[in-house]
Amino acid sequence: MPFGRAQRARETSQENGYRRQPSAATHRPRLYRASEAALAAAEPGSGALRRYHRISVGLAVSDAACIVVALVSAYFLRYSGRPMPAGEIAVIVLTPVLWVGVFQAFDLYATQHLSAPEEFRRIIGASSVGVVLLALTSYWSHSSLSRAWVGLTWVVALALELVTRRCWRAWAWRLQLDGRLALRTLVVGTSAEAGRLVEILRAPGSGFLPLGYARPFDAGRGGSANSLPVLGGIDELDRLVSEQAADCLFVASTEITLDEMARVSQTARRAGIEVRVLANLPQTLTSRLSLLKVGPAIALALKPVRLSGRQAIMKRAFDLVVASTALLVTLPLWAVIAVAIVLDSRGPVFFSQERVTKDGRIFRMHKFRSMRTDVDAALDTTRPFFKLQSDPRLTRVGGFLRRFSLDELPQFWNVLVGEMSIVGPRPLPANQVAANPELLTPRHVVPAGVTGWWQTNGRSRVTPEEALRLDLFYIENWSLTLDLYVVLKTFSAVVGRQGAY
Repeated sequence: MPFGRAQRARETSQENGYRRQPSAATHRPRLYRASEAALAAAEPGSGALRRYHRISVGLAVSDAACIVVALVSAYFLRYSGRPMPAGEIAVIVLTPVLWVGVFQAFDLYATQHLSAPEEFRRIIGASSVGVVLLALTSYWSHSSLSRAWVGLTWVVALALELVTRRCWRAWAWRLQLDGRLALRTLVVGTSAEAGRLVEILRAPGSGFLPLGYARPFDAGRGGSANSLPVLGGIDELDRLVSEQAADCLFVASTEITLDEMARVSQTARRAGIEVRVLANLPQTLTSRLSLLKVGPAIALALKPVRLSGRQAIMKRAFDLVVASTALLVTLPLWAVIAVAIVLDSRGPVFFSQERVTKDGRIFRMHKFRSMRTDVDAALDTTRPFFKLQSDPRLTRVGGFLRRFSLDELPQFWNVLVGEMSIVGPRPLPANQVAANPELLTPRHVVPAGVTGWWQTNGRSRVTPEEALRLDLFYIENWSLTLDLYVVLKTFSAVVGRQGAY
């Protein structure tokens, strides 16, 4: 951005008393304060927008590379090293243009607007459409693309896309943490809701740098909140955006009238910046949301999620395929694990316990035994999500099995017989549920799972309250794509041994 605009932004911030109070900062966690310091040093103006643009260009290049690598590798897998004809080479040269165009149509280059699950869902859709168009193009042009080549291309391309996109997302997260990918943001509103919004935007890695408040027409002329100043009114938004070099206007929606929202939208259009509106909804996948016109206003519609009928059949089919495949692949390990358990400590190979699944039904869940049977620890196991980080009953082999979740393998049998699902809230012991019925009963509207949403978001490190919130998020947002996303994310959590004990 021009030097003059950046200088004006710094001077205006100083004139309006934009200072973070040391007394308040001393009460914040160290990561919080470190993130705040990084955000304060972030490049003024459109630095974050330029980086987002560079990320979009990088994503397009990596997507093109993914489809080229997929086509070449699938060809040699299919034809065992046979020289590639000129027609196939032409397909490989031209396909990246088609591929990037499809990904653009699925809006996969605006990563700042996509959550990880939503990006995952769109990648599957875009990759499938891209391969179908490739097959149709080859048919119309009378090329010799075999079905096996096209099928292998889809598998390899999808795998490469998921891996590369995850790497891009991890890099963007690091940029957000150190403040280099933080949008300079004016908060429209001065109510308690606006104050909560600022606290959300200040969280490490939020991707936003809150600058101050813009006051609605009917609001009182207060000073500041959250150590941020009230910079002016909505009627001064054009000036505020220019002086503060803002990249984004974030609206506290319950405080703003329709006319005020129209003014915010006009200002953003003239300045070429984003408008975001706080929806005051619990965490919800964007695939459940749609916009509806209600008179002169726009409303958000939240699609209901019910695991019944066709969806229940799809989930059961998914469970059978994944569980049977997992059993066949891991069966040779079972004998090795059984021998190791017997040699390490006295007791049975398997551990079975009464757990609770859908509709409060009790079943016997099976695991490989990971604890000694000759240690009687006086522990209160009725606490919700009870688990010890350093359990004195854990054996050496058991510790290894838990780190890599190998003790959970017998649960694939529970899935096959219909007592569990591959993905769902983890089944808790019957005594925990009986001791905390009001807290834990809402988890039992779907089948219990071998893995779940909170297992892929911290495993044993999350607090009981956070585990319950994550379980309810999964229940409210279930979809077959979300199940597949959780399964794939479980692999990285297990391999990385994240939060396992």
